Amino acid sequence: MTDNKKFNAVLSDSGMTMYALAKRSGVPYTTINEIHNGKNDINQCAAGTVYRLAAAFGVSADEIINDINYLDGIKGKYKGIEYTWSTDECSYITFEYNGESVTLSTGAYYNIPSRFDYYNIVAGWMIKEYIEKLNWSNSVHAKVDKLKHE
Repeated sequence: MTDNKKFNAVLSDSGMTMYALAKRSGVPYTTINEIHNGKNDINQCAAGTVYRLAAAFGVSADEIINDINYLDGIKGKYKGIEYTWSTDECSYITFEYNGESVTLSTGAYYNIPSRFDYYNIVAGWMIKEYIEKLNWSNSVHAKVDKLKHE
């Protein structure tokens, strides 16, 4: 099930019934009903269907399709460490380091397509900081352990 929030909000604000929208747009009532009830993701509909619905509402297609997360699943590599971006409330990178899976949060939600290397730069900073902190922590623990045994 998909929550087509933007479509449903525009439908509600328009005051049109699904039947009236079907007549105005030429999109079958069953298709509109399935979008409304979340059985069909509006982002998976044919472009023509989306544009006809948007035109019937008098809005742009962007105003009725679900937000797209450009970052989810994007992969990269920093100094031989492969990572993958994911998002929910925040944006995260996940990678393997020393045989362990590590997930680091950016503390913010990123969802802007980037033609620059922005996301790779941010991931690099995060991984570098993680490794430096881990190395520092391991060094301190080793020194404390050595002191305990003296």
